[in-house]
Amino acid sequence: MPHRNDSSKGDRGLGDESARDLEILGNHICRWWGDVPEVFHEIHSEFVHIDLHIVPARPDRPYHVVITTGMSDRPMSTGQGPDRYCELLLALPPDWPIRKEDFNDERFWWPFRHLKQTARFPHVFRTSIWYGHTVANEDPPQPFHETAPFCGGILSIPALSPKEAWSVHVRDGKEVFFFSFVPLFEPELRFAWQKGSDALFDELDKIELTELVQTDRKCVV
Repeated sequence: MPHRNDSSKGDRGLGDESARDLEILGNHICRWWGDVPEVFHEIHSEFVHIDLHIVPARPDRPYHVVITTGMSDRPMSTGQGPDRYCELLLALPPDWPIRKEDFNDERFWWPFRHLKQTARFPHVFRTSIWYGHTVANEDPPQPFHETAPFCGGILSIPALSPKEAWSVHVRDGKEVFFFSFVPLFEPELRFAWQKGSDALFDELDKIELTELVQTDRKCVV
């Protein structure tokens, strides 16, 4: 299911639901991905307050993991059936700069930026994004950065994470799911729109692509 930017439809205001479940989500992150030395809190938020939990690389897991919280503060409207709740994550190579001062450089900031933008997207436009859904960077799709010519992404299963990490029960009626955000080249994005996400996943599986961002990978279509 493709998504592109359009005029805003959501409620910009933040209510009492903001950060209500932060402790439960934070404990889940620490349990399955590791300790988070510092949470990067938003200074200014609209629609939802998106924070980034960065779990540094370690010898037994040689990559950083970046996970959102706040996306699930508000339900995503499906228009039919129960509300949906999810958070997003991606992984970065161990040499990727993750210090706060490094974020002033767009070469290093773009994965964090687009993870946050995608997490906010369904609340801005009052829609729902889920496994297999794609999100384009503007319309027509624009590269994230000159050093990484991805122009969108697809939500997938966190292949590097144990199955138990994929969701957490918060309370009755609220189960939060964790999806990986996999950056895509424009031909891959358009292939998913034309052939379907399953067809694209078949191609991505051939190169064993996971949530670990690979800026030097080849386009699969």
